[in-house]
Amino acid sequence: MSYHRAWQAIHLQPTDGLAQQENLDHPAFIAECIGRDPWDDPQQAYIDAYRALDVDWVLGIPRGGVSRDAFAQASSVDLGDGARMTEWGLSGSYWREEHPFADVEAVLRYDPLENVPHLPYATVESGVRNLENVRETQALLGRGSLTRSSEGGAGAMVSVMRYPTLFTACIQAFGWPLFMTAAAAEPERFAPILRGFAEISRRILAEWAAQSWSLILIHDDIAMQHGLVFRPQWYREQIYPLYEHILEPALANPDVRVCFVSDGDYSAALPDLVSLGFHGFFVNPNMDLAALARAYGRDHFLVGNVDTAVLTFGRPDDIRQHVAQCVEAAKPCAGHFIKAMGDLPHNIPLENIRAYFDACARYR
Repeated sequence: MSYHRAWQAIHLQPTDGLAQQENLDHPAFIAECIGRDPWDDPQQAYIDAYRALDVDWVLGIPRGGVSRDAFAQASSVDLGDGARMTEWGLSGSYWREEHPFADVEAVLRYDPLENVPHLPYATVESGVRNLENVRETQALLGRGSLTRSSEGGAGAMVSVMRYPTLFTACIQAFGWPLFMTAAAAEPERFAPILRGFAEISRRILAEWAAQSWSLILIHDDIAMQHGLVFRPQWYREQIYPLYEHILEPALANPDVRVCFVSDGDYSAALPDLVSLGFHGFFVNPNMDLAALARAYGRDHFLVGNVDTAVLTFGRPDDIRQHVAQCVEAAKPCAGHFIKAMGDLPHNIPLENIRAYFDACARYR
């Protein structure tokens, strides 16, 4: 029972097989799993594929897809207003090239609580809508009640996620160059902006915690491929105290588990993040899962760390070996979810994605 296995893993209880978290968006493989064309009804296709694969935890089901021929002429399309969408699968991957701030001074004048110019995610209402969408998705996947216990049907657990928590809120609002320049050049003037974004995220988590949603995912891209973006002391001064403020209402509810995810190698931040009270962490392929499982796995659940590049460019035998290595590395961890950390998009060869799920099934 997928939901039950996910609940056991996040509570560090023995599971009846390897738990799995995936974001699947591979139309050809979904068609193979469900026996019909997923483009006819994408939402139901996602639901049926996750059930067929017995995935335990998902981040949601895309509500807005793309047309079958959206990317016939190019790998990305212009959405207008400085935004683009890259080909991913039944849905697309949204990203922004233009931001409503012209220079550092404009950035430093912005107050997230006043929210002028208006950023749609810098509101408590955006978090309320997010939970409403997650609640509907949980019902569609087979569990219609709030998730206060291990009881549940075969549907996967759905986590609610705060994507632009704090660091990522700055990236989305200002873009990397203006964010990094303003934060580094004017730390005292930039601090109120961080506090404003933190207060919005705290109010959102308070709403979610009041509903006792079982699993909250905090996303903040604090690192890049080879480590943290800023020096560690900057995070200790500017970011981690605000994380403590954000997390307080969620950690006060014993029914709630909170998991952290960032791009890149954020290993250097883990001691600080552990001390803040996070219950679980996503582990990227460029992080040492074995070492982290030994250091933190006895009292934290870990998610990862299958490399999507191996699934895309390797051979089936490479993939089977990679999965086995990941499972072995995670053995010291009381609650481990295997996961392809770059997700499962359309360009993974069919024989490889078959090999991946077959390899995972050996441990389930």
